[in-house]
Amino acid sequence: MLGYIVCAFVFVTVSRCDEGQREVVLFHKVDTNQDDQLTRAELDAVFLLFDNNTDGQVTPDEFVQDWVNLFHIGGSQEANTLFTRADTNDDGVIDAKDIPAIFSFFDENADGTVDISEFLTAWGNMSLHPVDHVHAVVGR
Repeated sequence: MLGYIVCAFVFVTVSRCDEGQREVVLFHKVDTNQDDQLTRAELDAVFLLFDNNTDGQVTPDEFVQDWVNLFHIGGSQEANTLFTRADTNDDGVIDAKDIPAIFSFFDENADGTVDISEFLTAWGNMSLHPVDHVHAVVGR
């Protein structure tokens, strides 16, 4: 529960930032140990926040609802696009099977951590504009 409250604070803080700045704030808030590197565990924690019923799977409805209404990160169109791209195996949910590909997408130099430069580059490459089920990022 404490983790949920901390992460809710993270996303509320991020939502108050300007469009390019929110990614920097998001990076620093997700970097829980403040070492300027995101680990796989830190990235896992972000996606699992959206698993409202704690069944180990994030559905499109859970993701979009929280993205828009709870965390106020962005609009539903952006959330749907991100969800589609994060569902790397096209099974309709984001779960533990998707996380390795998501992490690899952000970890451009494959050193096991994601620094701010990698994070911002990968986030920018996602270009969260709608796609017609053609996956342009995260290993596609």
